[in-house]
This record gives sequence, structure tokens and C-alpha cells, in this order.
Amino acid sequence: MSAPNDRKPEIPPQRKMLYNIGTALMVLGGLLGAVGFITFVSEGMSSVHSMTINSGAPGGFMMVVIGMLLLAGGSIVQRIAARGFAGSGLVLDPEKARKDLHPYTHMAGGMVKDAVEAFRDGQSKPQEVIKVRCPHCKALNDETDKFCGQCGKEL
Repeated sequence: MSAPNDRKPEIPPQRKMLYNIGTALMVLGGLLGAVGFITFVSEGMSSVHSMTINSGAPGGFMMVVIGMLLLAGGSIVQRIAARGFAGSGLVLDPEKARKDLHPYTHMAGGMVKDAVEAFRDGQSKPQEVIKVRCPHCKALNDETDKFCGQCGKEL
């Protein structure tokens, strides 16, 4: 029987939706930035001079700027959705922050636990090395050696 704290924490659907909106904003910003960059490069620097407030469609340079703003905004929305309002510091309530950050810290704690276990598994006890003493000079050599490392004579 598992304890109540061991169950998988449920992330509210609003936070999932907000996270997906942030992802969509980042994809849209990336596409707009890429298209704007290609347009800006293909048209040359003349698109910078043609930018006016009253122009209908933004030039390539403006597309890049808008794309970068969408990328930044999407990243912020994703971060807030992943950690919650209190967990990201927008609401200063320690109890709510602990509750909001529970899935996030649960995941991070699991990764740390996996890393520690992998580190411990790598530190198993060393294998025994069998040494053979040379009959001529009494130096120790590995079991697989055919000649002594000290005097060079056959073992």
C-alpha cells in the first residue's frame, strides 16, 4: 500500500493548456523569425529603410523582431505554466509555491536519485588482482605477464 505522498501529483488542466499555449507561441515565433530572417537577407538592407508605421505588412526585419518577442513570451508562459504562479514567484505565498512546485521538484528529485544510484553502482568493490612473484628477483608481477617487469627474465 502506498503512502498519499507517493502518488503521482496531478497537474491542473489550466496549467497544461497554458504550457501548450507557450509552446505554440514559441513555434510561431520561431517560424516568423526564420521567415523574417530569410526575407530580410533576400531583400537586403532595403527592407530596413522601407519600414514605416503605416505600412501594411511588416518587413523582414520587423518579422524577426516580432518572432523574437513571441519566442521570449512563449518561454515565459511555459515557465510560469510549469512552475505555477506561486512557484514562479508571481504570487508570494510559500505554501502555494510548495504545492505548485511539487510536480516539478518531484521530477527533479527523481532525476537526482537516479544519478546518485548510478554513481553508487559504479563504485562497486574493486576486483582482486592476482600477482605472481618472480623467482629470480622476488618482484611482484601481474598473473598474465610472461616476463618479469623488474629483471626481464621469464616467469
